[in-house]
Amino acid sequence: MVEFSPLVAMGVMFVLLSVLLLSGQQVVFAMGITGLVLIYLLWGSGHVTFTLVANALMAMESYTLVAIPLFIFMAMMLRSSGIIEELFDSLRLWLDRVPGGLAMAVILVSVFIGAMSGVVATGIVVLGIVAVPIMLKYGYSKGMAIGPVMAGACLAILIPPSVGFIVYGAIAQVSVGQLFIGGLIPGLILAGIEMIYIGIRCYRNPNLAPPIPPEERVGFREKVVSLKSLILPLCLIVAVLGSVFFGIACATEAAGIGALGALLITAGRRKLTWSALREGVIETGKSSSMLLWIFIGAYCFKSVFVLSGGPSFVSNWVAGLTVAPLSIIGTMQVVFIALGCFVQEVVIQVICMPVFLPIVTSLGRDYIWFGVLFLCNAELSFLTPPFGFALFYMKSVMPEDISMADIIRAGLPFIPLQLIVVILVMFIPQLAVWLPSMMLG
Repeated sequence: MVEFSPLVAMGVMFVLLSVLLLSGQQVVFAMGITGLVLIYLLWGSGHVTFTLVANALMAMESYTLVAIPLFIFMAMMLRSSGIIEELFDSLRLWLDRVPGGLAMAVILVSVFIGAMSGVVATGIVVLGIVAVPIMLKYGYSKGMAIGPVMAGACLAILIPPSVGFIVYGAIAQVSVGQLFIGGLIPGLILAGIEMIYIGIRCYRNPNLAPPIPPEERVGFREKVVSLKSLILPLCLIVAVLGSVFFGIACATEAAGIGALGALLITAGRRKLTWSALREGVIETGKSSSMLLWIFIGAYCFKSVFVLSGGPSFVSNWVAGLTVAPLSIIGTMQVVFIALGCFVQEVVIQVICMPVFLPIVTSLGRDYIWFGVLFLCNAELSFLTPPFGFALFYMKSVMPEDISMADIIRAGLPFIPLQLIVVILVMFIPQLAVWLPSMMLG
């Protein structure tokens, strides 16, 4: 066995993890190997098997994580139901006279998608197939057709119920329900900022996104009739988020309500086929299994940090600093942004949170606020090249004449808008904690 101080142990952890990731190793195995190798060096071979089994059981027995497959299944069913397409058709009618109206409709529909699914891929795949061809048909530039779809879909990271909040809640051991409600105001603020940006830019240059031609517009009566497409989505959103806010159900139970509701909506619309159900179950199993393995690897990685005295060392070190707390929080945000260029937000959480959460405690800051702040930041990771997942999701549904360079350029203008919300939440914590403080139960 080798004697390591907490500082040396942390240094070896992150160096070994970086080497494995740069060598092309899968994240889950990189974290698991790092943890088990260091456990072997520090405490001997007898602890390796015990740590692996104990952490696997800990991940599989987490009641909070049960919500993840339920929300993923909910998203899969809604994708098959056709309800998202109807939502877009309805909302675009109300904005047919406005330059950039179709792009604004995309943002509004994305808010509904985020509140019904919590999965970024759902919005990009469906709206990428449905909305982008319509916008291009009406003369929208590539950037104004593609960018709002990606930016809007990323709202699912922040608009509850978000899978990212479930992961953070499991790591930080805080209420997922409070995290859900805490993300609502920042998410709506970001949606509003994106719509204002689209409106200003298209007003100044209507050629980017001209309004729908007068001969294709509909009357007020048809617009009102089209609003019936909002009924089922609103019922599902109220059932899921309302049950959490009023203390009727915890987040995991609300996920069950959402999954059942999505299933009933799909069946009621006669879209529940065996192939759709089979695809939904298989995709849910794949995504959930991947996340579970990441958690097992992350817990092994975290074990070294905890057992080597890392939390106490970090807390004492922070207590001795003379810089302003927000400077430290701001440095964390820079780290998140840098990592987001290369790995997805779940991986960032499992790598950074064991180190950063003790610092947040030392600074006397609220875990709910920090979780919402992180998820505001995590939206950037889906748009920042070279490995922004939204970029690849979008490329998968675009025709061949739209290149990856076109997609990257379309997403870049929305990154500063996301940064504005990060800054707002960092300096105005009430944006994240006021609604959770009003929750019942």
